[in-house]
Amino acid sequence: MQHSALTLAVLSALPLLNAASAVANENQIAACNFTIPSSHYLVDGLAMNIQPGDTICLAAGERGPLKLKNINGSAEQPIIIRNADGVVTTKPYEYSIAVEQSKWLRLTSVSPEPSQPYGIRLGGTLSIGQLSEQVEVDNIEIYRARFAGMLIKTDPNCDPATWAENFTMSGINIHHNYVHHTEEGEGMYVGYTGKSRKLECNGVATTVYPHKLENVRIHNNKLEQTAADGIQLNSVKGNAQIYSNKIYRTGVSPFAPVWQNTGIQVGGDDVQIRDNLIYRSGGNGMMLDGDNLQVINNKIINAGENGIFARNAAQQNSLVSGGLPHVYKDNLIIQPTTYGLTLYATNTASAHLISDNTIENDGRLDAASRPMTFSFLNDQVERQVLNNKHYIVENVE
Repeated sequence: MQHSALTLAVLSALPLLNAASAVANENQIAACNFTIPSSHYLVDGLAMNIQPGDTICLAAGERGPLKLKNINGSAEQPIIIRNADGVVTTKPYEYSIAVEQSKWLRLTSVSPEPSQPYGIRLGGTLSIGQLSEQVEVDNIEIYRARFAGMLIKTDPNCDPATWAENFTMSGINIHHNYVHHTEEGEGMYVGYTGKSRKLECNGVATTVYPHKLENVRIHNNKLEQTAADGIQLNSVKGNAQIYSNKIYRTGVSPFAPVWQNTGIQVGGDDVQIRDNLIYRSGGNGMMLDGDNLQVINNKIINAGENGIFARNAAQQNSLVSGGLPHVYKDNLIIQPTTYGLTLYATNTASAHLISDNTIENDGRLDAASRPMTFSFLNDQVERQVLNNKHYIVENVE
C-alpha cells in the first residue's frame, strides 16, 4: 500500500492511535468513602446515604455489570466514582455500567501502572440515562460493546418528565477515553436520533418529543474499529463541542443497508467541531445536519464517501429559513472517495464561509466535468469560497 507524501506527513506528526491517552487528575487520589465489592451490582445513593463530595471506589478485579442510581452531587462537590487500587474489568455483557437518575457525577479511573493505562475496562455499553445529566466520564476503556460503546440519552416515554418540554440534558463531558471494537453500534451514541416517537399512553395515541442536549463536550478520546459511527451527537440545542478526538476505522460492520458509518455525525445547532483526526471512515468523514456549525482544523483521511456532507433544516423543509451559516476553515481532507465537501445547507441568514481548506484527491471529475472538491446543492447555498488549495495525487493505493 502506498500513501501520498501529504498523508504520510500528517500521520507521522500525530501520536500513535494505540498510544496510552490516560491523564492524571487531581481528584483521582481522593480517599474512598465507600468501597464497592466486585460481587455488588447496585450502588443506590439514597439507600447508602452518599453525599456530595464523596468518593466511591470499585474493588479491583473482574466483576459483572453495575448500576449507579440516585447519585447526586453538586456543582461544587461532584461525587467521584473510580477504581480503588487496581484494574476493574467488567465481563462482556449487554451493558457494563448504567447511570440512572443521577447528576453531578464523575466516573474516572486511576492508572495502577504504566502497562495498564486505564484503571476501569468495560466489556459492555456504558449508559447514561433515566434523566441523568451533569456527568463527566474520563480515562475509561471500553474494549467491547455489543451495541454502542457509550449510550447517553433518555428515551421519551409515557412519563412526562422525559419529554422535551420538561427535560434538557446538560453538562455532559466525555474525555480521554478509549473506545474500540463495538460489535453492532457506534463508539459514542449521544442524544436521541428521531424527531418524535409515537406511543400509546393509558390507551391514548400520543406523540412525544425527545429531550435536547446543551453544554456538551466530547474531546481527547480515541475511537477505533467501531461497527457504526465513531461519534454520533444528535438533538443538540446548543453550546456543544467535539474536539481533539482520534477516530480510526468506523463503519466496519454498519447497519444494513450500509448507513451510520461516518467518523462524526452531528444533528443540531450551535456545534463546534475542531482539531479531530478521522482516518478511514466507512462512509462520510463527517455528516452534519444543523445551523451555526463551525468545522475548523480537522484532518479527514481516506473517507469512504465525502470528506464532509452537511445540510440543515431548511434543506429539508422549504418553510424554514434564516438559520446561521456554517464555517469550514483550515481543514485537511485527503483522498475522499467522492467530494471533499458536499454542502446542502440552504436559505441561511448569510453566506457560509469556506476558506483555507486543503483537499487532495486523484483528480477525477464529476458528471459536470468539475473537480471533485466542493459540491453545492444549488444557488440557495449562499457561500464565500476563499483561499482553498487542491492537490492531485494519482494512484495513492
